[in-house]
Amino acid sequence: MSEDISNALARGIQILECLFDNDFQGKTEMEICKQTGIPLTTTFRHLKMLKSVGWAEDFPVEGSKTKIWKVNGSALVKTATKYQESALRRVQAIEKEFLEVTGKELRR
Repeated sequence: MSEDISNALARGIQILECLFDNDFQGKTEMEICKQTGIPLTTTFRHLKMLKSVGWAEDFPVEGSKTKIWKVNGSALVKTATKYQESALRRVQAIEKEFLEVTGKELRR
């Protein structure tokens, strides 16, 4: 992976993590820019990309051109569910192996 792609990915993740702050209430582009130190144009480009892949949403601020950017909760829940299912399968495999080796169940 080239350094430019790695840097872009790191910045995108940094922006996404920034949106997790403040109890997921969201932030303006300028707030994200100030918190991350990423230039405003780059911040905006990453936010648009995160929106296009379903990880971010923007909401207009009434009476302003400003938008509040938030993490798309559905994307988070979907990812968390997949992780939980994967972890459960790993635990079940360990339980099965333990039963085969010892003849005892881990759960009671």
